[in-house]
Amino acid sequence: MSSSGSPKSEAYNTRHAPSIGPLSRIRSTSGGTQQRRPTIDNGSVIRTERHTADEGDEDVCFPPLDDPGKTYKIDYEELEEFVALNRFGPISPNARRHSWTSQKTSKTFSELKLPKAAADMPRIYAQSPSPHRNPDGVNLSNYASCEPALTEKIHGLESEVDEKCPPKSAPERFCFFSSEDPGTTHASELGGLVNGETTFRDLFEIGPEGGVWWLDVVNPTQDEINAISRAFRIHPLTTEDILTQESREKVELFPQYYFVCFRTFYQIDKSSEDFLEPVNVYIVVCREGVLSFSFADHPHATNVRKRIARLRDYVALGSDWICYAMIDDIVDSFAPVIRDAEHESEAIEDQVFVAREDDFTRLLQRIGEARKKVINMMRLLGGKADVIKGFAKRCNEQYSVTPRGDIGLYLGDIQDHVVTMMSNLNHIEKMLSRSHGNYLAQVQVEGLVRGNHANKLLAKFTLIATILVPLNLICGLFGMNVPVPGGSTESLAWFFGIVGVIATFVVGSVLIARRMRYI
Repeated sequence: MSSSGSPKSEAYNTRHAPSIGPLSRIRSTSGGTQQRRPTIDNGSVIRTERHTADEGDEDVCFPPLDDPGKTYKIDYEELEEFVALNRFGPISPNARRHSWTSQKTSKTFSELKLPKAAADMPRIYAQSPSPHRNPDGVNLSNYASCEPALTEKIHGLESEVDEKCPPKSAPERFCFFSSEDPGTTHASELGGLVNGETTFRDLFEIGPEGGVWWLDVVNPTQDEINAISRAFRIHPLTTEDILTQESREKVELFPQYYFVCFRTFYQIDKSSEDFLEPVNVYIVVCREGVLSFSFADHPHATNVRKRIARLRDYVALGSDWICYAMIDDIVDSFAPVIRDAEHESEAIEDQVFVAREDDFTRLLQRIGEARKKVINMMRLLGGKADVIKGFAKRCNEQYSVTPRGDIGLYLGDIQDHVVTMMSNLNHIEKMLSRSHGNYLAQVQVEGLVRGNHANKLLAKFTLIATILVPLNLICGLFGMNVPVPGGSTESLAWFFGIVGVIATFVVGSVLIARRMRYI
């Protein structure tokens, strides 16, 4: 380890030697040695150098000397160095982005938020072996020592608070699977995958009989992505797509791996506002292993690991198969949502013509929500068929990094599923569009019916007014202070004669109105 001709010493000398030019940056590849844990001073030197190097690495056209993407050799020293630096200063994970399609980050402090039950509980500061004061400046040990009953009550309340507010554990963002190990390793940080007995070389090295490993990372930080990219020789273009959360689905071929960008949707909580929001999944498939990244929780990685546990004795497990299983599980996750949308569209279509007038507002909301859900799924499934078709075509062209075996046939089956789902979504969209049109027609018909009813009432009122106006004129003549016919006689003949004329006029007017269909 101390000889000047060893790769470790050469790497150290070249790393800390004065730079010849602005682009001179030399890194070494692990040749079986392990880097010792750096001291505080050495860590600060490495951090400063890493910071200045990252400023140039921000550009994807920065020419790296080790040609990432063309040589496949894992740099274990890079991973060990990153873990060692992370011990001095933990790197906080990114907060999940609620604006899934945009690139704006939102910082959340979920760890500082107590549960509702804990927020309502008063904070009790009980006596401890080393008496101290609470933030209010009150030393409870003085009061507790005077009242033994108070001491027991304080301890009881303290234990109740501990039961209702258990300490939160860090989320397990890293998951490592290996075909040589029947179990799966979970960790909240990259360094948690190894311990004093195992190293990264033990995790990622495959035996002579072959095998496969899979590292799944959820909500990674920028430093973690950069460290993994340097260690696994990932091309800067791929790293940029992951860091910027590229939303376009695609398959890119590189000399030593192929990169798959596939979109799923948030499906952990159906009652959440983020349900059906796009979630990007990035998969880097090498010959010996798979790297997968995502910035939101999803069940696909867990489902694939369960599927591997069921079929590992019956299938030739490889990195290509894991990639196929991830794509297949993502596509299959749309089926239950499409089935629910189909049932919803059928129920809406049946209720359009039988719904009461009071239900029209709620029915319109259901139609709008169903169409929004269908359009979101069509947007997520729209580009998958072309991506899988192009990927399967490249598999048939005998590329050196494309999947082996019959994976191309399985990709064709996934493509058929996507085409079928898109056809079903188009059919559902047409049903909802027809239901929407029928709803508008139903509302229009209801409006016409109400208008006709109002017109009939107005016609009746008009007829009554037309009949009463002449009668009012006749009666008004008899009430004037002038001589009237029959006013000088005491016979009732004139009275009944006038009433008869009025009745005859009313009956005649009604008959004429009915004959002319006014009423």
